[in-house]
Amino acid sequence: MLKTWRAEFRAGQELKRRIELERWEQEKRWGEEDRAARQKALQDNAVDLSEHNATLKTAAAVSYLTLVCHEDTWTFMATEAYGIWKPQWTQSDPGGPYFCPDYSQASKFTASPNLPRRRITKEDNGMQTVLLSGHNLVRLLDVLREGSAADDVVRSARCVRLYNKLAEFVALVDPDAPAGQTTGVEFRIDDSVDLS
Repeated sequence: MLKTWRAEFRAGQELKRRIELERWEQEKRWGEEDRAARQKALQDNAVDLSEHNATLKTAAAVSYLTLVCHEDTWTFMATEAYGIWKPQWTQSDPGGPYFCPDYSQASKFTASPNLPRRRITKEDNGMQTVLLSGHNLVRLLDVLREGSAADDVVRSARCVRLYNKLAEFVALVDPDAPAGQTTGVEFRIDDSVDLS
C-alpha cells in the first residue's frame, strides 16, 4: 500500500510539474506574441522624421489657428505639450478667476503655454475653441510626435491620431499663397459616426 501511495504521489507530482511547465511555456508564448504586437503597433504609430520636419517648417509660419475640439482632447494635448493643464483653465497666466487658484501649480509648466486670457472659449456641450499660434502648433506637433513613440500603446495611439489631425491642417497651408488670407481659419477635431 505504501508503494502504491508513493507511486501515485510521484505521478501526481510529475503531472503538476508538467502542467506548470506547459503553463509557463504558454505564458511565455503569449508574452512574446504580446510584445511583438505591441512593437508592431508602436512602429505603425511612429511618424517619419523627414515628414515631421517639413510639417514643422510649414506650421511655424502659421499666424494662428482656431482649433475646435473637446475639452478632454485639448487637456490631453496641453498636458503633453506644457506639462500641466486642468480642464477648467481658460488661460495660462495666473491671476484670473479661471486659472488654478494654487499659484504653485504655475511653476510645474515644462514650457510656456503662451496662451493669454480669452484664448480658450468653452461651450456647453464640452467643446471648446482654442486660438493657437504657429508657435503653439509647432510645440504640439513636436510633443505629439514624441508621444507617438511612447512605450504606452494607448498614449502612442492618441498622440499619433492627434498629430495626424493637426498635420491635416498643416497640409492645407500653401506657403506660396499671399499672406493673411486664411488667418485664424477654424479647424475641428471632431470625428463622428456617419449615420447616413
